[in-house]
Amino acid sequence: MNTNEFLSLMKSRDATVFPPTATRDITLANNALQARRCAMFPVILSDLYKSASAINLGNGYIFGPTEVARGTRFPIPSIVEINVEMGGITTLRGKTIFGRNDLFWFAFDAFGTFYMLDNLTLRVLRKYDDPYRAMSDCLIAGKF
Repeated sequence: MNTNEFLSLMKSRDATVFPPTATRDITLANNALQARRCAMFPVILSDLYKSASAINLGNGYIFGPTEVARGTRFPIPSIVEINVEMGGITTLRGKTIFGRNDLFWFAFDAFGTFYMLDNLTLRVLRKYDDPYRAMSDCLIAGKF
């Protein structure tokens, strides 16, 4: 799967895909994550942000480099905001939260490995070989 196929699949499930992020904002978010000692964006996520700043499907979110306004609804926070709020949690050391739904948090590490985390304890429940599968699980589980 590639970024276009992933976005097409999510749109076919009625996901809201927000406009692309400027390269400058991707770089600034990456620098902010690095300064907080979080994992920086893997290439696959940087490519996604060039096509979509954030994605929402039901209660599933993939956070983008910048906050995304949604009219009268609460904005989708940036990936940096989420990781600043959760920065003191030792089980997240070396990981960056990139998504969530009502049941799970989703993260990646500096090696580009993606994880599903327990919503309460943040312990690893699943390790993904395919990042698109992790992103799909994040969004699709948010719909049901």
